[in-house]
Amino acid sequence: MTPVPLDGATGIARRTLLGGGLAASALALAACSGPSATESSAAPTAASTEVIGSTDLTVYAWTNGTAIDENFKSSVTAFNKEFDGKFTAKINFLPYDQYWQKIQLQYAANQPFDMYYWDVQAYAHYKKDLLQNVQPAVSASELADGSTYPVALFDPWRFDGTDLYAIPENIQSMSLFYNKKHFDDAGIAYPDATWTWDKVIEVAGQLTQKSGDKVTRWGLDIGDLGAWWGIQTLAWAAGTAFFDKPLEPTAFQMTDPKVVEALRFVQDLMWTKHIAPRPDERDANNSAGGFAGGVVSMMPGGTWGIASYQQMKDGWGIAPLPLYQGQSVMPYWLGGWVIPKASAALTAAQTFAIWRATTFQEQMAADHDWIPIQDAARTSETMLKGMPDGFEAAMQSLPSARIGDLYTENSQKILNEVYSTHLDELFRNKATPEAVAQAIQDEATALL
Repeated sequence: MTPVPLDGATGIARRTLLGGGLAASALALAACSGPSATESSAAPTAASTEVIGSTDLTVYAWTNGTAIDENFKSSVTAFNKEFDGKFTAKINFLPYDQYWQKIQLQYAANQPFDMYYWDVQAYAHYKKDLLQNVQPAVSASELADGSTYPVALFDPWRFDGTDLYAIPENIQSMSLFYNKKHFDDAGIAYPDATWTWDKVIEVAGQLTQKSGDKVTRWGLDIGDLGAWWGIQTLAWAAGTAFFDKPLEPTAFQMTDPKVVEALRFVQDLMWTKHIAPRPDERDANNSAGGFAGGVVSMMPGGTWGIASYQQMKDGWGIAPLPLYQGQSVMPYWLGGWVIPKASAALTAAQTFAIWRATTFQEQMAADHDWIPIQDAARTSETMLKGMPDGFEAAMQSLPSARIGDLYTENSQKILNEVYSTHLDELFRNKATPEAVAQAIQDEATALL
């Protein structure tokens, strides 16, 4: 989805788009490798008793660290217990930098994985007509119930405008993380939904600590404003966006004055105001532990970072994204599963994905690794007990959240080679916001 932000946060790195000739050539082979790559039986529904394909299922995901991987394994064990005598699943993990290449090589060999965990690279598989339409299975399950699931937020995965081609099971977003001890020591009230970015800047100055001329603690780090989708939240709040629509955009809007101003705002945090560390200073900061190490007081970040901060020495909390020009717009991302048309275990794969999105949601809430897609599980006492202060308030913005992805066949090239390159120039003060906006506009448009 994104280039790795300047802080190199591991939680974000797992969503990094990978390019490369091997992956591209493998997918090209898959597109023309013969009928078995795209033919499939009619999709079973959740209520169907017909079993299509093998009852032995192999699930693939990328490794997310020991805790999350173990929770995945535990869920497979629970699935096997519940479906004893009907399905048997196992799960395999691959490093993220090998995951998509392996998936695409399997497609090229006409032996696709039974199912695999979603990231935006899978949209290219949809474009090659390799993915199963999972709408019948979803429609026959409680996932289709708008009173218990935020079904409108599933719409970005309706790639043909009507049907789902992935089964969502969790949701992630972005919040303002803050160190409670730093606020307590300074006698400052914690951030809340009324905070503006001006307020953040003001308080950041009060929380910053120095030893002589050297900053020993920064009141603010740009965090995920160092990713394109992070900065775009400012553009959204100002009433515009980086492109006209996330699914197959027809126009980029980078030269909109409001977009340029959002770019300038982030650059100024590091350079004109110097209220946040510059790239080299961020590198040193992160070596000292960054937010988790207590050397940063506030940082906008993805909610997938919650699990990694649970062991922080200092207390911490989250708040909704600060108001920018009077508004705050939350991004969101869906997590879930895609199933190839040629899956060798079609019914088992859909059963596992639907089970994790329904029956397993309560346990997902207890595990506190992913944020459940089911409303009751996400807002349950079990979920809230293990979440930082402010989590419930931050999640209240979900109904009006906007998808933080870009779905087009050239998205990897656009984001890695265009956005990443020029935003790095912005962050390093090597180019003006106007120049960066124009360069992205021209180069991204040429790739549509």
